[in-house]
Amino acid sequence: MSTPFVTRVRLKIEKVARELTESSAERGFRRNWPLVDSIEGWLLPSEGKWLFNAARSLPNHASIVEIGSYKGRSTCCLALGCRGSEKRIFAVDSFDGGPDLPKATLFPDFSHNIDRSGLSQYVEPVVGLSSQVAKRWDKPIHFLFVDGSHQYEDVMADFAGFFPHVVPGGIIAFHDVNEGWPGVFRAWSETVKPQLTDIGYCDALGYGRKPGCA
Repeated sequence: MSTPFVTRVRLKIEKVARELTESSAERGFRRNWPLVDSIEGWLLPSEGKWLFNAARSLPNHASIVEIGSYKGRSTCCLALGCRGSEKRIFAVDSFDGGPDLPKATLFPDFSHNIDRSGLSQYVEPVVGLSSQVAKRWDKPIHFLFVDGSHQYEDVMADFAGFFPHVVPGGIIAFHDVNEGWPGVFRAWSETVKPQLTDIGYCDALGYGRKPGCA
């Protein structure tokens, strides 16, 4: 049975070992996580770290499209992965709660959270319904993160509207890929997943790549 002293020593050793293997960017994410975690939302720490690493892996001038930003929790994770680069996140949201949440005016909270995190230079809000934004979209997408309306028809519309703009080899990720959200789960299982390669999961995140070379 461990004594409090032994436990403290073990935790200290684990901390030192972790810091020795972390990159400076990863240390930055870990240190910023308490601030990100103070932002209301449903993204788990493991999922936030995955988004951060995915954003970091992209080319210097990559474009990231996030569908469904709410108050900026996931947006900040992506933006932390863009620090020191020319990457840009286009945060697409109606900022009114949408069909899955109570009606609310969310944009002031979103803007405040991005500003207080010091990440505004990497984030461009795109206010509007994703289905309408998709109709006028004309930029290549290197990472598409879908976490908007969880209604089946809306999930399918988001994928159909933005997938053609994802570059070959680009990353596509969906949040809430589980049976608790049947619309997302059905769209992912029946339509999205069969069109991707390198499928993987991180808690409720399902992800893969558009076939082809980047």
